[in-house]
Amino acid sequence: MFEFINKIFKNKKLTEEEKISIIELVNNEESFIKPRDLIVEQMRLKKAEKRAEQKAAEKAWISYVSPPLRINDNLTTQVETVVGALFEILCTVVDIELKKKHKNIKHVKYERYYYHVTVFDEVYRLSKEVIYSFYRMDNMYAADFFSYDLKSMLSRDIQKILTHEVDVFLENVPFPDEETRKKFGLTQFGTKIVWWDPSGMLRDKQIFDGIEMAYFDQLRKRATRFTEVPAVMGLCLGKYADLMQIVLYDLEDGSIKWKIKPNNYFRKYFHLPLDDERIWAETVRLPADLYLLAENMIRKEVEGLRVVPAEESLQNLQKYLPDETFLKIQGYLSQEVELDLDYQTIVALRDVNKTVWHEAANLLISQPLERINGLLRDVAQDPDLKKIATKVIKQSEDPDKRIIFIFLMERMALPVSKALQKERDGFIHPTRQTDYQQLLLDANLPIESLAELINDCTQPVRREIKLDTALITASHSALDTIIDMVDTYLSDDETSEGLDSAVSLNIFAELELSPAEEQREEGSSVSTSLSISATATEAMIETTENKDSEQESEHMLFLKQLVVGNGISLDDFKVHAKNNGKLHQAYLTELNEVLYEIFDDQVLVISQQQVIIEEDFMEEMREWIDG
Repeated sequence: MFEFINKIFKNKKLTEEEKISIIELVNNEESFIKPRDLIVEQMRLKKAEKRAEQKAAEKAWISYVSPPLRINDNLTTQVETVVGALFEILCTVVDIELKKKHKNIKHVKYERYYYHVTVFDEVYRLSKEVIYSFYRMDNMYAADFFSYDLKSMLSRDIQKILTHEVDVFLENVPFPDEETRKKFGLTQFGTKIVWWDPSGMLRDKQIFDGIEMAYFDQLRKRATRFTEVPAVMGLCLGKYADLMQIVLYDLEDGSIKWKIKPNNYFRKYFHLPLDDERIWAETVRLPADLYLLAENMIRKEVEGLRVVPAEESLQNLQKYLPDETFLKIQGYLSQEVELDLDYQTIVALRDVNKTVWHEAANLLISQPLERINGLLRDVAQDPDLKKIATKVIKQSEDPDKRIIFIFLMERMALPVSKALQKERDGFIHPTRQTDYQQLLLDANLPIESLAELINDCTQPVRREIKLDTALITASHSALDTIIDMVDTYLSDDETSEGLDSAVSLNIFAELELSPAEEQREEGSSVSTSLSISATATEAMIETTENKDSEQESEHMLFLKQLVVGNGISLDDFKVHAKNNGKLHQAYLTELNEVLYEIFDDQVLVISQQQVIIEEDFMEEMREWIDG
């Protein structure tokens, strides 16, 4: 029965659930079958499969390499994986080729004096050296890595096949990760670190061609942090290449006579033929002198960078260069260089010299406000913010830019002078001082929109007017009462209006007399009319003057009380305006108009439920009241 169930399981494709259900069914019906036996058999099969996998793993080619050869590899994880992959490919190829010649790869050895060298050890050494050379950027051929022992064990045809396999494999080697780049000294672009391009950015952008980069590689290293800024270093190398082209052009010109004969270094540097006699002993310093002059062209354009002493270099060039070449170099050095450095480049230059903050301030002064908004976050975190902001405030003519940097100084708790505080108070509207202080304390301030937020603080607060319907109804009823009183008054004075109209008609009649009648009645009627008009005019002037004098005295009295009391509450001011038959806003405008003729500015303001005098005009108001 047990064998019968096993045949069913083998011949039919059943799931695990179906098998278990069959076993349970048989166990329930026939007690002589034990499911435990089936479970034990399955466990035995799994162990057998596991042993087979272990044997297959042990047959991997890497297991035949001598342990001492691998014990001190000190490889990174990526390099170890790549070396292992190349080793397996090469061993498989060697195994196939040796089988064609009826040989076994395990038995191929080379006898040294007192030990044997296996083909596995030499192939592993070949794989490791090829991968090391690839990541070191040595640019060597694969055939150069074949050892004498490997060549002795393998025929030339197998060596050629291995060389081809290595070349194919190197085309697909993965890009070095961070650990591998650190071990082999590579840049983030996977290129070799050189002194003139430590970040690899200049070579990645392919700014210079191969010949120019060969000149840079032969140039002696400059011990300075200037090379760590790719944008500035690219400008220096560009100027250096231009100076080299001037020298090369004059070398190719046969009409120019050279002062001294060259040496072998000069031939190698400029790729001259060996029979060229125009070589001098001082050519070893020529590249260094030219580069120093090129670097100074950039340094003198950056405020805060010192210029490297180069008088000795100029003297050396004048000694051994032709006069025509030296004049060309001087003309090139006298040209102005226009630098367009961004803020990140200037910050990087601060590692070269701390005084480069001057250039950062110059950039912020020259750029429009729209382009500065994107830099404000970096500027706010700048360690030299105080120096930069002080220079921008002092030299910038844009008031919006000045108030932004005053704000940044206050936000970072830097000391601000009284003059700057006064300028800020004049820029921010008195009703928005609270909003301005809230911006200073806001931890989540969108600093890119700082210009718009500060501009909002220059505008007065929009106040909401809430109308009371009950008061409006009462005002309407009061207005109706006044209109009725006026109508009643006009109806009572109709007779007097008729008399006045008659008098006016008599006056116009006198004015419309003929010229002859005017001559006859010159002494009587004209004098009478003139006396009447003069009397009326004098009465009107007297009335106006009396009203103005009364109003002026009233204004002066109120202003004296305002100066003595350092202001007045808004409720009391409303009562005073009501006693004068005016609304408080209209009365405040009237007082400011009187004061505007004297101080040319608004003097009285409403602040925190108080009518006060502006602080800037308090002393002048006292002098004006007393005087």
